[in-house]
Amino acid sequence: MPSDVVGNDRFPLDLRPWVPVFANGDTQRVGLRELFLRAHQFSGLAVALPPAASGLMRVLYAMAARITGLHELPDGDTEAWLDRRYELLEDGAVFEPDKVHSYFDEHAEGLRLHDHDRPFLQDPRLAAECTGSSGVNKLVMARPAGSNQVFFGHFTDAEQVALPSEEAALHLVAQLYYGPSGQCTPRTVDGQRYGNTMAGPMRRVLSCHPTGRSLYETLLLGVPAPDTWPQDTGGGDGCPWEREKPINPLGAPKRATGPLSMLTEQYQHAVLLRPGPGGESVVDATITWALRVNRPKQQDPYLIWDETADGTLRPRNADADRALWRDLDAMILLRRSDGGRRPPVFDGLTGAQLPGPVFLKLRLTAYGFHQDGQTRDRTYFGAMTPPLFALLDSAGTKNDTALALGVKEGREAAEKAAWHLSTALRAAWREYTKPPAENSDGSRAVRPARQQQEKSPGPWPEAALAAYWPTAEERFWELLDAEDFTTALPAFGRLALRIYDGITASVAAEPRGAKARENARGLVLTLLDHRRGQDR
Repeated sequence: MPSDVVGNDRFPLDLRPWVPVFANGDTQRVGLRELFLRAHQFSGLAVALPPAASGLMRVLYAMAARITGLHELPDGDTEAWLDRRYELLEDGAVFEPDKVHSYFDEHAEGLRLHDHDRPFLQDPRLAAECTGSSGVNKLVMARPAGSNQVFFGHFTDAEQVALPSEEAALHLVAQLYYGPSGQCTPRTVDGQRYGNTMAGPMRRVLSCHPTGRSLYETLLLGVPAPDTWPQDTGGGDGCPWEREKPINPLGAPKRATGPLSMLTEQYQHAVLLRPGPGGESVVDATITWALRVNRPKQQDPYLIWDETADGTLRPRNADADRALWRDLDAMILLRRSDGGRRPPVFDGLTGAQLPGPVFLKLRLTAYGFHQDGQTRDRTYFGAMTPPLFALLDSAGTKNDTALALGVKEGREAAEKAAWHLSTALRAAWREYTKPPAENSDGSRAVRPARQQQEKSPGPWPEAALAAYWPTAEERFWELLDAEDFTTALPAFGRLALRIYDGITASVAAEPRGAKARENARGLVLTLLDHRRGQDR
């Protein structure tokens, strides 16, 4: 798009193409106006960076709520709100063009990525309050910065590689939601200088989002219902790009006052991008602290909440080694025996609250970033489930379906089989590698210390689980497709037994190996029923 699309341009995000979307099987970039005007034509976002997709979805939910009026609860009537959303989800509905244009016309000044006074989701005061910058490498989470190791590319602080502005906007969002805690570029405000910051609100957690047949449906399904909003209504609710004045960095942060601030104003970082010539690229970035005090805790509606030993709820961490299906029951069950709860956004998505065609195709998309709580980033991932209608309450009775309970039983069966498999292989390896009581010359053999021997699991368990979990996932979806988890334990048990036999086959011909193999094999056999002899 030509740079004179708006006077002086400054990269208006409502007009410039920067958001990747899927359209008719292809990927294209669109500006925010076009995204909302054609949301019913797009199947979904095509953002390749999961932390950026997770943060961007929250930004788009807030905009969708403003455009449709779903950010307000009419006369405190939740049923009226649900009826309004139902109408918006009926066949043929679209975002009203007049309201789309009206919204973006009103807030155009706050939606320019490189605006001098109100850059989108940035703090222009950093130009004067920070004597140094952080660099583009710090902005891009996949690039090494400082003395960090090189994983995805050979970038160095001495040679900063500029980013196209459309990509920089996505990394900006990822930083605000998933940025690290700890040391940062120093910032001085009113004579007070600090060089450390707190972690972003979504750091290291698994974020779960309802997904419809089109991006239009997805955005409306993701607007949280009123019972998940902050109850404090003491101030005007809004988004950062809708406000003319930035927050006071030394003041006490205010609680979110509604769905808009809950979705878009929980960040702890302040960022300022420095554009290159013409504003088509970003050549430098400053990333520092935004507040000196943590924001008041707010239960995010897209997270799985687990109960700790002291009864408090904490969000479930993203784990790159744990496939999405193993968290499926925690995403859908209304009542969990461990005291946790599913993402609150799913509480308002029963069959009675959605048009039939929408409910029947409802899926779930999860975004995760495997990180520690401070600075280390391991990897990010995204995954999508098949339609969930058979697992969700279709009548609005607030009861878990039998199949949803079966999902829990299936997951537990798979994990039990994995434990039996790894434990049996650990025992078999210890038995196989245990030195004999006597050497061949009759002298007493020297055995390793008992503690050292028990700590070494050997190579078999890791190799077995690497083979087990992908196949177990296939078996799980087969059981779900058949809507029958009554045979889950023997099904996963047979899989575990087959892998056990394959891993230990290399030592089966030796007397010692055969003995160790058979002695531990019984732990896996216990997973099978009384007909296990036919199942081998």
